[in-house]
Amino acid sequence: MLSLVKKGAVSTQMSTGPTGPTDTTVDSGPTAEYGHTVETGLTGPIGPDPSVLALFPSAQTGTAPPPLVVDIAELLASHAATQAQEVADRTTLSVLLNETRDTLRPQMFIWAAAGFPAIYVVQQFTVSPPAVCSDGVTRGVYDYVVYLLGQDMGPTIAAIQALCVGVQISYSFAGNTLRIHVSRG
Repeated sequence: MLSLVKKGAVSTQMSTGPTGPTDTTVDSGPTAEYGHTVETGLTGPIGPDPSVLALFPSAQTGTAPPPLVVDIAELLASHAATQAQEVADRTTLSVLLNETRDTLRPQMFIWAAAGFPAIYVVQQFTVSPPAVCSDGVTRGVYDYVVYLLGQDMGPTIAAIQALCVGVQISYSFAGNTLRIHVSRG
């Protein structure tokens, strides 16, 4: 801060620094004259208030090191967990590839007892698609089911349809749940 001082005068100036208002008092002494510039400094603490620093631990110790991009142990554990989830979901869906009289008939009797309502859900399969599959591909729930089954839903539904006479088979998704429906054909 620069200020002009008058001979024999005491100048008190207020300024705002990085830590708030500070005041500077300068005694210009008997030899100062108009037009003479005297540089004055700030008084008080310099730097951030310690109570504010306590709210930000990394500010007290400097910058935090950047996070690791990859740790092989974490990557192996994550990949193994993804594979395990895919195996569990594949097992859940395997019924669709191997439908038999025993897997469909009990639900069909329940449908008949309900009066044959249209689009009746006879089977449900809930899966948990990972953010990235074990093969490195990101998939939505439909594509994840196709990936696990190894075929599109068209052939899967056609195979179930071939086991039924007078019944129309369809499917839908509700969130992560694949539903197999029946209606009177």
